[in-house]
Amino acid sequence: MTIVPIGKVILQVPGQETLDFGLGVMRNIRNVLPSIIGRMLDESLNTELERYLGREWYERRKRSKRKETEVRCSKCHSQERQDFRRNGHYQRGLATEYGQVQVAVPQVKCKCGGNVRFGYKTILPRQRIGADVRVAIQVEYARGLSYRQIKVKLDEELQRSVGLRTLNEQVLALGGQESACTFWEKGEAPPVVRVDGIWITVMFPGGETRRDKAGRVRATKYAKKIPILAAQGVWPHTGRTELIAWMRANGEDEDSWRKFLEMLWDSGLTPTNGLVMLASDGSKGFEAAYQKLYWMVLHQRCVFHKLKNVGRALDFPSDWDRQVRKEYGTEFLRSASRIWQAPDKSEALQVYSAFCKQWQAKQPKALKTLSRDFNATLAFYDAQELAETKGEQWPSHFLRTTSPLERMFREYRRRFRQAVLFQSPSGLQAVSAQLASRFS
Repeated sequence: MTIVPIGKVILQVPGQETLDFGLGVMRNIRNVLPSIIGRMLDESLNTELERYLGREWYERRKRSKRKETEVRCSKCHSQERQDFRRNGHYQRGLATEYGQVQVAVPQVKCKCGGNVRFGYKTILPRQRIGADVRVAIQVEYARGLSYRQIKVKLDEELQRSVGLRTLNEQVLALGGQESACTFWEKGEAPPVVRVDGIWITVMFPGGETRRDKAGRVRATKYAKKIPILAAQGVWPHTGRTELIAWMRANGEDEDSWRKFLEMLWDSGLTPTNGLVMLASDGSKGFEAAYQKLYWMVLHQRCVFHKLKNVGRALDFPSDWDRQVRKEYGTEFLRSASRIWQAPDKSEALQVYSAFCKQWQAKQPKALKTLSRDFNATLAFYDAQELAETKGEQWPSHFLRTTSPLERMFREYRRRFRQAVLFQSPSGLQAVSAQLASRFS
């Protein structure tokens, strides 16, 4: 047996004769960790109290250092820290990913004999779960695990029972905000921002009550589809992208998009801070809000969504089967996509003109869809020209579409499909905040 001292703790490591030597080492380390973590937390709590009282252990009080604080005595209501003294400790259990930890929390008394409730930051009042377990619960929930699945996993790791209500409280702690946004200093804002929305079904309180089959009084709810509006910042000269804002909205109408764009503007996402272009999928509500607030910024109409709309507008002979229609549509859209592959704007307009002449007689409806707000699909050429004046090269694939934001939404959709619907707006906001942290 090998003895390894760790401070005052002795770690006993099994000898070489044991077959599962590595597992034995890790098992012993895990058994020792709770006591080490407990001592570290004890030290942090004592340091907090020492800074608050302004004196170390057994150091006499100095009347010249009287200072009034927010903490008060429960008996005489004094707020003078020089009236307070240490009064031993009380034990509290804290569940961590390394096991149950016992912590000695310092107590404080007033000179009158009253108790003084000091709010520690190391361990919050009534906290029984460590910050690492709280984060683990929120991450597992964002991955799609149900409360019962998380409970089974935590019960096994912590060797104790974790209540479903506790799990719900930890998850909903993230759902207090209906939006989040990164703030930008001058010159730091991303030059290109993609915006889009994803729709989710959420249950809202109906304002009435009913009795279920068991006779319990339940609040009525109704289902409603609402969008999460999101913005993705792009730095084309480096290829960097990150989620910079999201907001729970009532719809994708002008009012909802206006509130979202106002949030972006107030956060410092302005032309003077470096913003050059906004890219969207063609939402009418966004375009109306854009004209009122960001009219001086270039607007790129997503080429991918434009081609999808053009594809839907294609006319086919009634006797064509599905495979023939697919091949015809693929050829048409591939030919149309060459418009935005041109090296500059003037050549793109030439390709567009030739394409219209080729297909006008065969597909007038599709060409009408293509011509609608067509100039907005060429805004990325103007952005590239502005970048060249700064000596930067912006690749077209970072500018033409909102597809990278759509790909980011795949993770959202996967999580939302698992949930089917959310029982409250707070639950949706909690998942949105957790997922957003992955892409920020």
